[in-house]
Amino acid sequence: MDEVRADEVQKSAGEDPFKKLVNIAVVIMLVALIFIALFTFFFSMQSAISALFDYRYVELVKAIFSLVVIGVGVYLVKMFMSK
Repeated sequence: MDEVRADEVQKSAGEDPFKKLVNIAVVIMLVALIFIALFTFFFSMQSAISALFDYRYVELVKAIFSLVVIGVGVYLVKMFMSK
């Protein structure tokens, strides 16, 4: 009797182990793509800063941009860790 209830609960919750594994794999792939895009954006932005600003201010603007990226990253990590 208990086995029947456990099966019913599992089916009603929709927890198929294969489906859960596929969902986890998709999330991992999406996170990897996001990180690749983030690194590409960061280095492209560094190149754009070099092209757009006077050579005297390039290092300063790059440092400010990197500081903003670090600040946003720390904020996002803090936000996700609080949950």
